[in-house]
Amino acid sequence: MHKTNSLFPGGSGGGKACLSGLLPLALAFASLASDRFPFNIPGDDATPSVTDFARLSPRPAGADGFVRLQDGHFVTDAGRLKIWGVNVCFGANFPTRTEAEKVAAHLAKLGVNGVRFHHHDTAPAPRGVLGPVVDGKRGLDPTQVERLDYFLDQLHRRGIYANLNLHVGRTLTEAEGFLSKDLPYSTRYNKYLLYFEPRMREAFKEFCRAYLSHRNPHRQLKRAEDPGIAMIEITNENFFSKLGPGVAASLPEPYRGEFMKQWNRWLARRYANTAALKQAWGGHLEPLGAFLLEAAPWTTDIGAWKVRQSAEYPLQPLFNQPGPAPEVKAMKLAISRKSAQTSDHELQYRDLALEPGKTYTLSFWGKADAAREIYVDVSNQGPADWGAVGLRENIKLGPQWRRVALVFKAAEKIPGKARVCFKFGGDDTDFHLAQVALRRGGEFTVVPEGQSLEQGNLEIPVSGWCEAAKEDAFRFMVQVEKDFIRDITSFLKNDLGVKAPVTASQITYHGAEIVAETCDYADIHAYWQHPRFPGKPWDPTNWFILNTPMECSPEADSLLNRAPWRLFDRPFTISEWNIPDPHDYAASVVPFAALVASLQDWDGVFFFQYHSSDQGWFEDAIKGYFSFNSQPAKLVLLAACANLYRRGDLPPLPARAAGTLEKMVPSTLGLTHRLGIDPRAKSLTPVEAPPGKRLAAPDGRAVWEATDKEKAHVWINTPASKAVWGLVAGQTFNLGGVEIQFGALERRYAAVVLTSLDGQPVDKSKTLLLAAVGSAQNQGMVWNEKRTSVGRQWGKGPVLVNGITAEVTLPGRVRSVHALDGRGQRRAEVPLQVAGPLARFSIGPQHQTLWYEIVGE
Repeated sequence: MHKTNSLFPGGSGGGKACLSGLLPLALAFASLASDRFPFNIPGDDATPSVTDFARLSPRPAGADGFVRLQDGHFVTDAGRLKIWGVNVCFGANFPTRTEAEKVAAHLAKLGVNGVRFHHHDTAPAPRGVLGPVVDGKRGLDPTQVERLDYFLDQLHRRGIYANLNLHVGRTLTEAEGFLSKDLPYSTRYNKYLLYFEPRMREAFKEFCRAYLSHRNPHRQLKRAEDPGIAMIEITNENFFSKLGPGVAASLPEPYRGEFMKQWNRWLARRYANTAALKQAWGGHLEPLGAFLLEAAPWTTDIGAWKVRQSAEYPLQPLFNQPGPAPEVKAMKLAISRKSAQTSDHELQYRDLALEPGKTYTLSFWGKADAAREIYVDVSNQGPADWGAVGLRENIKLGPQWRRVALVFKAAEKIPGKARVCFKFGGDDTDFHLAQVALRRGGEFTVVPEGQSLEQGNLEIPVSGWCEAAKEDAFRFMVQVEKDFIRDITSFLKNDLGVKAPVTASQITYHGAEIVAETCDYADIHAYWQHPRFPGKPWDPTNWFILNTPMECSPEADSLLNRAPWRLFDRPFTISEWNIPDPHDYAASVVPFAALVASLQDWDGVFFFQYHSSDQGWFEDAIKGYFSFNSQPAKLVLLAACANLYRRGDLPPLPARAAGTLEKMVPSTLGLTHRLGIDPRAKSLTPVEAPPGKRLAAPDGRAVWEATDKEKAHVWINTPASKAVWGLVAGQTFNLGGVEIQFGALERRYAAVVLTSLDGQPVDKSKTLLLAAVGSAQNQGMVWNEKRTSVGRQWGKGPVLVNGITAEVTLPGRVRSVHALDGRGQRRAEVPLQVAGPLARFSIGPQHQTLWYEIVGE
């Protein structure tokens, strides 16, 4: 077995010398799949035990006054408030009374002190709070409202605060007077539209009034006035200005017309007349130059073009078809079956060398057998980056030939070769293309003939318009976005009396400037290896994950790279974070959150999610990608890591590195500096990012070591809590005198947390909890050959886990060690060897547990 020297410098204790007087214990090198055993943390368990972290919430939520902002953080009258929370979704927002009592008590035992109420509005009852449409209006379902009242009351009694979402998934319907069919995917759930459509805003305000002005009879308080509500999110994952005006240009009426009307009003306030607008926008003409892509004849074959399709969604290119003129031939794209997504069908021309910042014109002829849209861009050609580099456009085609000329300015940074890419999946209408060409140069449109400020009919500027027009469109959209947030925030606080801090959507959806100007706090989302659906979205039979450990990627992980987004002058939360199941390294989701949120001094973590159904609260089975409920590897660590973050065992980093609203600092500084944005800063803090793949806190409290990807791991060393996780098989770690010597492990992976339950240093504590987990899976779960998907073969309960094989040596006097059951009750005593001030014991699958109680003298 590989042995390392102490990983903690100086006074950490160390190496083999500290173990003199102790005889080696037999390490079992067989913690493999065959050793799996059932382990269940019952969802209704609140029995007193050493695994009860409800002690971290001694008072009801709201008993210390309203949550407010102070020195860039959430506080109450009792001081700083940090949220260690979970999400509930859909029907899980509305448990029965019996379920609510049990779930609230259980979450408190797990150390949870916050619940985010999510997707409450996506469906009508019983999966949501919405009632039926009556006379064109949709109210709230009274049964669901009562269930939510009681659940909130039970949570607050247990010291658990609420994060209320307002708009997540509601789609206003035809019965309510809104067009809801045949809209772009980016407007699903009324996203994008909500920012500018006035009738939608009024309907949203009606919902907010009903939802927040309702008086909870168990609390005798309106929701808006309840101090148990810690924060409010206006809208979830909702782009507007960052998507640009192209979406608006492709909208059907009345939405397109409404956008144009507001755009023209904004221009009329900005410019005195059309002449002034033309002068400000100017013009740009660069004579057409060399071809980067000459028109292919398409008489006999596709030439250098490539078609992307699949066996499930085939298509056939037909050549030598009649074109827009007798001498011009076209290619017909014959689509045999409508695919699920736009990207399922693509036509690409690759390996184009664009010059950054230069002007180009992409031109072609097109027509379709019936009205349809196709998407075209000039974009990076991967493999990591497929983003547009100056042009992306939705083009409407019909039965008549149409010539399209798209003038664009190439991006200032283009990482490699580019491609022209047509995307046309999701529609089985056949269409024709002819004379597709890309050239240097072009003339941008300033104001098309027949349009003027005075007539109020200036079109939405998309590709081909001058840069100044497109920049104005972006300014307009930013202003609309800010005005929406300010209007809703004012309505919530001034009309409804909301006392809790309010944010809009996530900062990556708005951009830092908008959040800095409009929101009480900033929020963000992150996932490591979210499931991907190459066919139909959320198809349970056709999905995959990458299934690799985040420990190997400190420079490209999904969590630490969120740290630079924080705004230093206000609280920062991550309201969705997970490594979704099934995943061999999913348990790391919890210690990674504790590590980053603690060092970065964040104000809240909400794991996504705990439960998402009105059924199955207490079943022993993993039932979906995201649920923590009945996932024992995650739940054990959720409890054990609460001390690191909530109790403050892992203190924040003292040094700070600030970015600006325009440029962020490198995320790899995240183990040496608190990272974020100073909205007033003009330049970055001058700090160099660490080279290589080893990140370390200056005082050694935490290290992320990925130099050797086969042994990539993270460890935390504080007086009252220790942790190590990652590919640790065969390695030995000395954390301040606590030595953990790992044996063989399934996929070389484990996550171990040791925490003092009385707050004393580990060597003086009377009671310690040791959590040691690997992965969890259902019985009968069947992976594919690449171990990237189980399709529909999730198996069934009870959930099986693997015991972690290791020898543990502790400083201080230890009286006994006990293997615990899922409720935290003693199952069996573990053999212990004591020699003076040291104690050693072995853990492994023979004890049939994921956590151990250690009793000191």
